[in-house]
Amino acid sequence: MDEEAPAGTAPTRSQRARLTCAECHRRKTKCDKNVPCIAHLCSREEVTQNSIREESEPTNNLVQILLQRVENLEKRLASVETLPQVHSNGPNTNVRPNVTVIDASPDVSTINTSPNIPENVVQEVISSSDPEACDTATVLEFLAWGRKKDVDFANDSEPYSGPGNAMNDMLTTDFLTESTNSALLDMLETLLPSRDIILKLVTYHNSSVLWYHGSYSSKILSDHLHSFLTELDGNIRHEKLNLQWLALLFAVMTGSLTCASQATRRGWGFSDLEATNLSLRWYDSTVTCLSMSNYLEIHTIHAVQAIATLTIAAHILGKSSSQSALLASAGRIAQSLGLHKLASETGSLKSDQLRKREAGRRVFVQLCTQDWFQIPFSDIYTHNPRFITTTKPLNCNDDDMIVHNSSTPTQASYCNFRYDIAALMPQLLDAMEGCNTLYTKYEQVMKYDAKMRELATASIPIFLSKNGPVAAGWPRYINWARRSLTICASHKIIMIHRKFVVLSFTNSAFVFTRRTCIAASKTILRDALAPLEDDAPVLWIDQAFAVAAGIILSLDALHRKAEEPEFAEHSQLVGDTIAYLREFKESKIAARGSQLLSALKNELNSFSAPNSRKRPRSSGDAGRFPPSKRRAIDVKELLKEVSHNLGVTTPAATPTPDLFGDVGDITWSNFADLLPAGTELFDAQYLFDDLFPPQL
Repeated sequence: MDEEAPAGTAPTRSQRARLTCAECHRRKTKCDKNVPCIAHLCSREEVTQNSIREESEPTNNLVQILLQRVENLEKRLASVETLPQVHSNGPNTNVRPNVTVIDASPDVSTINTSPNIPENVVQEVISSSDPEACDTATVLEFLAWGRKKDVDFANDSEPYSGPGNAMNDMLTTDFLTESTNSALLDMLETLLPSRDIILKLVTYHNSSVLWYHGSYSSKILSDHLHSFLTELDGNIRHEKLNLQWLALLFAVMTGSLTCASQATRRGWGFSDLEATNLSLRWYDSTVTCLSMSNYLEIHTIHAVQAIATLTIAAHILGKSSSQSALLASAGRIAQSLGLHKLASETGSLKSDQLRKREAGRRVFVQLCTQDWFQIPFSDIYTHNPRFITTTKPLNCNDDDMIVHNSSTPTQASYCNFRYDIAALMPQLLDAMEGCNTLYTKYEQVMKYDAKMRELATASIPIFLSKNGPVAAGWPRYINWARRSLTICASHKIIMIHRKFVVLSFTNSAFVFTRRTCIAASKTILRDALAPLEDDAPVLWIDQAFAVAAGIILSLDALHRKAEEPEFAEHSQLVGDTIAYLREFKESKIAARGSQLLSALKNELNSFSAPNSRKRPRSSGDAGRFPPSKRRAIDVKELLKEVSHNLGVTTPAATPTPDLFGDVGDITWSNFADLLPAGTELFDAQYLFDDLFPPQL
């Protein structure tokens, strides 16, 4: 009789571990030894359950930590009656509460994350203790979409990758797209000038144009340009070239060549014809680089800076409609990068980090300024000031990042003050939206008129004041900035009163608007028509706002008697404006404006002709001509003629050849009741709404 095995020991022939799963062993079938077994869809629990758990722990560690944090948050919610809510910009925030992340985060270095989740994303989800961080559910949703909720703009290398750090998947690899991109790169290569010309254009923009828009950092761009010319040898086809950075370079060159005076361009070796042609080609090259780099999917600050920089040249080149769409996309990309949440620094930062944050602030301030200045034309805005925590840029220069007091001019000074002016526009729109009568709406106009005047007088820095002294050490562009600000502020006064401009010519209750807009128009023309220095940049606002001033004076003269002294004065100013605009033969906005004012001038001349049967009407005649007694006016014929001359079409008209480039769709309406009796003219509101770009 065999002896029994000692307790706790297994039989000798059972020492080898079973290689099949429990289900296959029970059924006596062949097991494929996979986990789980494909043959029977079993899990082989008896053999591999422990090993599976060990292998899956690193992958599920992130989820377990997040679940633990959610559980901790729920416990805190149960113990506290109320917690302050944090607004989230993520989707579906209206159907779930936001919870501020309070718990301290575990050490990220101890987490073995899945290779499918980037480490910087894991750090963002797990280690964020920012009091403004959104709830965990929102962050997880953003991860599912391939996006990051809160971007550390100063420390994240992706948004500011530079010229030699092209990111993956920037160019698609299918045959058709690759062939197209190759052809586009050939064209871009032919349009890129020599190194010497590139350096001259960038240097000029940094010193003479950047003060006006502040859309990029001159120090960072110069460093990146040096890297492009040395490390990448200036090769557009280099495999590491970041095409979004190349778009910024083309945008800077476009602005320089468009804004440079004739003498400056000829000093660089460009004829007038070549400069006009290249400016347009470089604008298109910027857009081409953005499209090739998939900028709508891959977000970097270079794309935002390139689009914002293009604004300085877009309207002169006849690209107003394209620029409007590009600015809208740049605004969304900026929000994706977190540029609307660059609050004040709580601790000390390295100069490079601070310079990056300041560059982000400056370009976002430019986007907000553009958005808010178009409010009088569209009655809507994209960037809501209530949800913007980005502070105004520091009053410092890019090279040393030393903060100066507000009385010292720097590269950020002009844009910061113009931002304060722009911030009045959304406030005015919100205030008027709550009013139900013309009387209460006009009260708000008067209120913000006073705020604008105070801002332009009492709050203006001394170096931007027209009558202030000019110190020896101040930048050369101070005189240019003073002139530009005078024109800008005067135009914004008109924009504040814009809703009542037409009524002010026929209703004595709004006579203050009429006088204010006339005075502002004369101020614009006084500075715009004054001669410039040879090396001063030619800014598009001089031409555009001169046209707006000419329209105001024309409409005022059409509502006066020919014997009044103001009639002759305003008619002469309109003629001077036409002559001024005709000097800019390469500018589309000047070409359209001169033709439009010429049509208005012809109306004024017909009013003053001895045999004219048209009778101008003064503002006091408004009540004598009820709509039923006014002369019927045939506006259609004149609209058709002017539309043809300006290269635009009415909705009911046959398309005409595009003489001046794309000027957008025009909405027409019959407004004869708002015009003087006997006047065959078109809507004054149209002159402001659709013909001229609203951005500054």
